[in-house]
Amino acid sequence: MKTGNPATGRLVGWVIAAAAAAAALQPIGAAQAQTPSTKPVVLRVAYPAGGPADVAARKVQVPLQSALGQTVIVENLPGAGGSIAAANVLNAPPDSQTLLVTTGNDMILSPLAMSQVKYKPENYRLLATILPTDFTLVTSAEHAFANVDELIEHSKKAGIKEMTVGSWGYGSAPYLVAADFGAATGARLMDVPYKGAAPVVQALLSREIDMAFVPLAPNVLELVRTGKIKAIGVANTKRNPFLAQVPTLSEGKYLKNFVYSAWAAVFIPAAAPPAVTDRLSKELAEIVKGDEFQRFLRDAAALPVEPMTLAQADAFYKQEVEKFRRIAKLVKLEPQ
Repeated sequence: MKTGNPATGRLVGWVIAAAAAAAALQPIGAAQAQTPSTKPVVLRVAYPAGGPADVAARKVQVPLQSALGQTVIVENLPGAGGSIAAANVLNAPPDSQTLLVTTGNDMILSPLAMSQVKYKPENYRLLATILPTDFTLVTSAEHAFANVDELIEHSKKAGIKEMTVGSWGYGSAPYLVAADFGAATGARLMDVPYKGAAPVVQALLSREIDMAFVPLAPNVLELVRTGKIKAIGVANTKRNPFLAQVPTLSEGKYLKNFVYSAWAAVFIPAAAPPAVTDRLSKELAEIVKGDEFQRFLRDAAALPVEPMTLAQADAFYKQEVEKFRRIAKLVKLEPQ
């Protein structure tokens, strides 16, 4: 039996290898087409321009464009707890050229809180987290609670009105964190909705509300450092490096393992071709672990981002979905 010419076999092997390498460098839409896509990749941000998630998306934009060899643009489509952008991306052409930038909190909670939202978190896959930060319990400066235990005990006193806690609306992440806090500790709280983080912080400064759970952003950090608002505790099991003197809420006697973070992320529809999803996951992992992006995170008072494989991202996302669904059921959150 003839085995063929060894040189010919080697040539065929080189041709196959070269073809595989070329395929790996094709733009992400090329998996669905015979010719490379000339369409730009769109990062559709679920919030207004200039917000934390938008800024993080724009930090990803240029290196992702370089890695893919395609134009990458950022478009903002805010509103309805991120659900407008999320629905828009699901309804985009099925060429995997449109990605979603939103917070995992809104992705999971909007379908639980708003009856008009028809998608489920499972309709998306997490590609990469790009801006994680701790939720921090802060109070207006008029309060002098030494720690979270004093705040809780004050709220339970006979004759004391319910403490007002700001959120950005029914079913938002701060709403759910405060509801879980109240359920776990017995603290008597009344939700006061605002249109976003900035109005909540302003309400704290003007002493319209007693307290709020807010992401630890640079403006919040500066207000705490200058004494204009007071940080009572961080919703984590370890102290935040930017507020090392502030205890975690779990260090008090009423709460254990009380952990909540706000994490902006890049998502892709779950129906996207696996090869496209895998490539984007790998490219984004390289970007977020880079020195420039890590420096941006430090400047934003964010937590470090550990790059995840797609399997790790799937596991983390599933864990967060289960956690929020469990707590939503506990606090009797119903779509409205």
